[in-house]
Amino acid sequence: MPKNRIPGDLQVWIDARKRFHLSHAHVQMARELGMNPMGFGKLANHRQEPWKLPLPQFIERLYHKRFGKDRPDVVVSIEERARRTAAKKAARREAKRSVEKQTPVIAWYLEEHWDKLREISADKDSLQHTYAEWLVNAKNAQRQAAAAGVNIETVIVHVDELQAWCRSQGWVINRKSRSRFVAHLLRSRAGQKELAANNPSPEQETAPAEEEVRNPPSY
Repeated sequence: MPKNRIPGDLQVWIDARKRFHLSHAHVQMARELGMNPMGFGKLANHRQEPWKLPLPQFIERLYHKRFGKDRPDVVVSIEERARRTAAKKAARREAKRSVEKQTPVIAWYLEEHWDKLREISADKDSLQHTYAEWLVNAKNAQRQAAAAGVNIETVIVHVDELQAWCRSQGWVINRKSRSRFVAHLLRSRAGQKELAANNPSPEQETAPAEEEVRNPPSY
């Protein structure tokens, strides 16, 4: 998002705040109440209809009736909310770019699991018919990467664990979910490494450093 640009769904609240002389607290209360700023004109006519409360007081009364308090505990302006949202999106984009630059990973399957992997995969027709065929492709990928000076890390995937994890996520097993499972294994590994680093024990063997994030293709 360009600097200082406010999304349209938030800009209407800024416009309403200025037009009806509301405070940041009034805007937040109205948002929490689910009010529509486009309808404020019909509410802010206490001069023509004296039995109505001024809009700020009307919002305060509704808020107290709904939540039992006079104002939110923490008030965040629309501008600050937009800034935080933009910062989060920028952080996610940067994290995605960072992942794309990381060492690639091959999901490494075991021969005794191959038939079951094909059986439970929704995209089994895209998988090699035999483990031997898959192994040739995987090793070719390793050799090509090595020739290009790229280090590929292998992550052993146990099909029973893959199946259980995908079931817990409500996902069918396909290329996308297999890749996500490998990413999950890498995150778990990184978390265990960090825990071990923060709680070293005399019995622990020193292990080589591992990259924390990967961009795992599935083969």
